[in-house]
Amino acid sequence: MDQTLINLILALATNELIHNLAEVKGMRDKVSRLSAYIAGKPYKELPLNIDTRAKSYAISFTIFVVVVGLLYGFYMWLDLSTDTALKTIIALLVLSYAATAVTVDQFHVDIEKVTRPFKNKVKK
Repeated sequence: MDQTLINLILALATNELIHNLAEVKGMRDKVSRLSAYIAGKPYKELPLNIDTRAKSYAISFTIFVVVVGLLYGFYMWLDLSTDTALKTIIALLVLSYAATAVTVDQFHVDIEKVTRPFKNKVKK
């Protein structure tokens, strides 16, 4: 199998794990911010001002290209055998699934804490 293709797939699988964890962290941070706003407490905002969809997509695409490029270079440098690379890809994808399942579950717990007080206030 072509080593270039294997290294690209390794980079993409690693990026998927990193991206999933970062996205869920962002979701949980937004729940924390919402919870602070509801409670009237101060919340330290990030210094970034991502206020349009275009900025969001541009930042995401740029991060994707940079991270995948760096990871690709790293895996080229490592020069793993095909067998080791394929086992690593499988492990990364399984780890990505498991980590996402756990962190999304934590998100659901976080959002439930925020929404529960309003549940009985909604008229049916």
